[in-house]
Amino acid sequence: MASLISKSQFLDYLTCPKDAWFRMHKPELKEFEVSATLQNMFDQGYEAEAYAERLKIFSGMVEVKSRGLEAQKETEELLARKVAAIFQPTFIADGFTIRCDALKWEESTGKWDLYEIKSSSSRHDTGARDHLSDAAFQAIVLERYGIPLGRKYIVHLNSEYVRNGELDIEALFVQNDSTTKVDARRVTVSVEMEEARKYLNQETEPKDGCDCLYHGRSSHCDTFALSHPHVPEYSVHDISYIGKSPNKLRKLIEQNIYHLQDIEDTSDLTDRQQNQIETHKTKEEIIVKTEIENVLRGYAYPLYFLDYETFAAAVPAYDGYSPYQRMPIQFSLHYIEKESGPLLHTDYVHLENSDPSDVVAEKLVADIDPKGTVLAWNVGFERSVMNELAERVPTHAIALRRICDQMQDLMDIFSKQHYVHKDFRGSAAIESIMNVLLPEMTYGHLPYTGQDVGFVWWKDIVFKHSVDRAEKIRLITEYCKQDTLVMVEIWRILNDIIKK
Repeated sequence: MASLISKSQFLDYLTCPKDAWFRMHKPELKEFEVSATLQNMFDQGYEAEAYAERLKIFSGMVEVKSRGLEAQKETEELLARKVAAIFQPTFIADGFTIRCDALKWEESTGKWDLYEIKSSSSRHDTGARDHLSDAAFQAIVLERYGIPLGRKYIVHLNSEYVRNGELDIEALFVQNDSTTKVDARRVTVSVEMEEARKYLNQETEPKDGCDCLYHGRSSHCDTFALSHPHVPEYSVHDISYIGKSPNKLRKLIEQNIYHLQDIEDTSDLTDRQQNQIETHKTKEEIIVKTEIENVLRGYAYPLYFLDYETFAAAVPAYDGYSPYQRMPIQFSLHYIEKESGPLLHTDYVHLENSDPSDVVAEKLVADIDPKGTVLAWNVGFERSVMNELAERVPTHAIALRRICDQMQDLMDIFSKQHYVHKDFRGSAAIESIMNVLLPEMTYGHLPYTGQDVGFVWWKDIVFKHSVDRAEKIRLITEYCKQDTLVMVEIWRILNDIIKK
């Protein structure tokens, strides 16, 4: 018997059919375990959705709280009563099932308007799980069910909204009338729905692989290894930036080349890609001492190593913030005041339910001397956070922008190929460099990733004050401190290299 296909399963199919089949038939696979990071992202979406329910257009809304066939029965009763708006109505038609965000009865047209609520700050018209295909799928199911359907709206957060005082729910969201675009998408989606029905209802695993084979590693589906067991764990898919050159990757795949050592002609690859392949083949490092020395000699004391941790709330928590605008919740600063001087450290974690900007700005300006060099890893992030901080704290704006001018990127030595090691695997990310040069300095003793820290700060330290609050403060402090300490140790290793 064919299974019902939900909207989520259909969107999974559009992203990767084979992965969608696994999700539908083998949901117990470890590949589908929801990480803390992903759950935090879901929670952000749920929060935004809860605020959207308060919009005036949904006045008089009734929520369907049951599930499955019971939810469909409850939905039917509300439709018959023509209540002003229905939240989470359920429909099953023609082998497909949906649970809409909201339907609103429009008396003047005698139709139900569809509202799809998104926690994004814009309408996504293209790409994986785009909003138009999402709404079109729902519209098709609703009309097959027999619902007289009117306008189709995609409601999303307003990226231009800036909080000032009490949260303005009406200004926080954009109600995007997407009827024309959704209707235009329906022809394509109707065909895709039939293809999805046939593909996903196969009882045995489809023998084909998936198109992820022709994408870089970062774009692979969760079950790529199950679909392509012949592809090694480190393969041509891991060549630096190969995902941005799909024709080059496809050429290798069509030649049945998966191992880097099997690539003979590298003439159409970039210098960075060639270096990655060459070091993998020869097992020899590329170390350009003169270039490394030029970079290091350009640093001035006092020498600072700076790292921020930030939190970006979907719904702005404080005045002056827009949806998903970053706030610097903590920083770590290792520093050496003079050549051969001791390593010192200071840091700050904001523990109050208030905007950290003023305190963070004040401490940074006090701690960083105008004469030194401020090192960061992938400096664009720290510099952008610093500039945003300067806009919010005008009293320190000049000094903060001065710190921006003092910043240099320690990553440059690796991204500019002055130091290449086969085990960097073409990456200049600090974790990749640390794993090779400082294998003893792992993050294994810390339960969080960089993405998790902000959520832990918000949910467990500032907002809920969990019972183990003190321990979580210690852990996120240690995480940020580890980031800057790793930079210090990499800097020391580089200095040792040029002295040899």
